[in-house]
Amino acid sequence: MTERIRRTSSRALLVVVPLLAAPLFAGCSAEGVPNPDADKAGGPGTGGSGTGGSASGAGGRAAAGGGAGTGATGGTAGAPGGAGGGAGTPSGGSGAGGTTPAGGAGSGGIGGAGSGMGGLGGIAGLGANAGTAGQNAGAAGIGGGRAGGGGAAGSAAGSAGAAGMAGSGGSGATGESAGCGKTRSLMNGRKTIQSGGNREYIIRVPDNYDNNKPYRLILAYHWLNGNASQVADGGGSTEDPYYGLWDLAENSTIFVAPEGLNAGWSNSGGADVNLTDAILKYVEGELCIDTTRVFATGFSFGAGMSYALACARADVFRGVVLYAGGQLSGCSGGTTPIAYMHVHGVNDSVLNISGGRQMRDHYVTVNGCMAQTPQDPGGNSGTHTCTSYQGCSAGHPVRWCAHGGDHNPTEKDSGQNKSWVPGEAWKFIEQF
Repeated sequence: MTERIRRTSSRALLVVVPLLAAPLFAGCSAEGVPNPDADKAGGPGTGGSGTGGSASGAGGRAAAGGGAGTGATGGTAGAPGGAGGGAGTPSGGSGAGGTTPAGGAGSGGIGGAGSGMGGLGGIAGLGANAGTAGQNAGAAGIGGGRAGGGGAAGSAAGSAGAAGMAGSGGSGATGESAGCGKTRSLMNGRKTIQSGGNREYIIRVPDNYDNNKPYRLILAYHWLNGNASQVADGGGSTEDPYYGLWDLAENSTIFVAPEGLNAGWSNSGGADVNLTDAILKYVEGELCIDTTRVFATGFSFGAGMSYALACARADVFRGVVLYAGGQLSGCSGGTTPIAYMHVHGVNDSVLNISGGRQMRDHYVTVNGCMAQTPQDPGGNSGTHTCTSYQGCSAGHPVRWCAHGGDHNPTEKDSGQNKSWVPGEAWKFIEQF
């Protein structure tokens, strides 16, 4: 589906850094960087005994069934729940649930309320369903959703001499990082980290940070001859902090701006992917991060770096948003689906839109989307169009926005005082 938007005044044209041409157009070869194991289980729920539900979606592992409900007056404790359903197939099939009958009869009295332990949340792939309601004595928690959603509660009340009432189903949970619940020691500002030598990044955390709340995390990469301070503060090629996303996030998100080597992201030997790994490991260990909602974004060379992460770390990053990107930082891998958005100008004089289209089309294929030919606007038209590809695999949308301008991350339509790009990018990120 393609949307077209028109306005009626001019925009400020970005001054393009000429130093980009020689080192960037040649591109960089793909670097072999191993993917880490990011298969993280969801948080525990509380569940009663009974039949496991089903989990659909690709990949992941099912959770164990809930423990037995404990009997109260007169009732005998319910039997332990069966194992949860297995992970769904890539095509979305449901795993089979385990079954266990209700607890044995007590000697008179009304069954007590059970409070068995919930099943552990497994990773059941994108779009997996939570476990269904349990039979008889309650439902076991089933790992549903990306980080494990809980099974629904059973509701069979015990009668005199019957088994105890079912406990509640396991609750859904985000992928909480090791820093959740930890007293904060990582404060805002520029930091140094060891990754093939001293490297730097700038971090900004919401003022109302809660160490028990898992936050979305966005890593924003600068352009050639830009720097982390310009991304974090707004300046140079970006008008507002973190490409305009900081204000739109409204204290819901933690942001990091890494500093490139030689003011760029050549990613030689996978050095910049390794830096990203080091930053994520440290930040997730110090702050409460939702590890299922980590994103990368960037302009120009920074978009090339975001593309390299889409290729090499699709099991770590939930999605990427590129502004005027080219394949400049390599692509080690690139066969795993990932949510992908790309914004490019039809008059881009630095990184031609044809390269952006090729990058987009790569993930149209990888994400299993239907082929389309978006109708991009004319050059200098003062308009933009955005296209959402159809038929993509669950959780892996592809969004393409083209505008009539040049090499610019914050393009404005005619008549706009503020760029439309941050709003489109935030809408794409916020859906997860």
